[in-house]
Amino acid sequence: MSSVYQNKISSCRICGSNQLKTVIHLAKMPFTDEFISSDQLGTEFLSDIDIAVCKQCACAQNINDTDMGAYYQDYTYSVQSSGFALSFMSTLAERIKSNYFSNKTAPSMLEIGSGTGEQLMAFKKLGFRVIGVEPSDKLSEYANSQEIKTLTTFFDENTTQIVDPEFRTVDAIVTSYTFDHIPRPVEVLNNIHKILNDDGLLIIEVHNLELIRQRNEFCLFEHEHYTYLNERTMRYLLNQNNFDVVTFKLLEESEKRANSLLVVAKKANKSNISEVDVLNEIHLLDSLNNEINKSISRIDNWLNENKKYKIVAYGAGGRGIMTIAALANSNYIQYIVDKNPKSDNIFAPKSHLPVYGIERLAENRADKILIFSFGYYNEIVSELTSKFGYTKDQFISILELLEPANA
Repeated sequence: MSSVYQNKISSCRICGSNQLKTVIHLAKMPFTDEFISSDQLGTEFLSDIDIAVCKQCACAQNINDTDMGAYYQDYTYSVQSSGFALSFMSTLAERIKSNYFSNKTAPSMLEIGSGTGEQLMAFKKLGFRVIGVEPSDKLSEYANSQEIKTLTTFFDENTTQIVDPEFRTVDAIVTSYTFDHIPRPVEVLNNIHKILNDDGLLIIEVHNLELIRQRNEFCLFEHEHYTYLNERTMRYLLNQNNFDVVTFKLLEESEKRANSLLVVAKKANKSNISEVDVLNEIHLLDSLNNEINKSISRIDNWLNENKKYKIVAYGAGGRGIMTIAALANSNYIQYIVDKNPKSDNIFAPKSHLPVYGIERLAENRADKILIFSFGYYNEIVSELTSKFGYTKDQFISILELLEPANA
């Protein structure tokens, strides 16, 4: 996929201003999910990632549009093997039901970027009528096999023309870690507004820019992500596009995933003025590039200091792939394991580290296991200690290296 088309944007994805200031630069980075075979090594897509902040509305964004059509058709990322993720989905569905639909029979729910359908399954068990929209052929095929009706397409102004009449308008729309993959978020919000019933709910979960900044989670700056929002800029975006924020506190922090900005909003009849301290937002992001470089150096130094040990990385999702791709000392990592690898005999893009299932840890034992999927740290440690006899002192969370020692 090395011949992917990219185009640099000239105006803000949120407000249309041409006042964009680049604040983050990551050189020659891959797609998070473009795993390659041995005969494809060196042919994967690599390109710079540049993140800008708008000096008009303070929203952070990727300044490149990347042609993702073919990429998402073959996209296979799923969290179905994670007990914590499935528990989160059940909790989210139960809270939405009890807080907003306790007196409504069979409310309708549409999910944008519905993947293999686990979140919709949680709603369906509670009596919701559900439908998914998912561009990946493989993921939507699986969802349909589980009796979660899923359209294999991108969500746009034409979506309502191809769904069953009962879903031409809906009571609620949920989108989890998908909204930030949308290059034209204002257009999508307008389309969502059209198909929501009066007082319909919109539930959005994205990565939280505030946490990215605090933790130096540069791995979440990806070609696949176009916008990066915190509570303040999310409120601005929703208010400007005829939605009122109901709450950012639907779930407790302990119930959320590793980096989660979760908002519930209600369809409104008009836009509202929401002030953002633009200068403060720019100030917060201005120094982030330097902090990111410090984080990369801390990880590289740790790998160098521990190179006499057999180091294995856990996590072939975006955090693992993108963090490792930025490192100079990734060759000190022996291999990557994941509970749900994309396929057999694959290698990570750019680093070219082999990727295996977790059984590899029994066959080729590690001295130290560096966990990139830190949101599932306890779950991972518990499984690997019980299954393969590892001890807790052999594990380290990447979060310990990303954050400054005095954070």
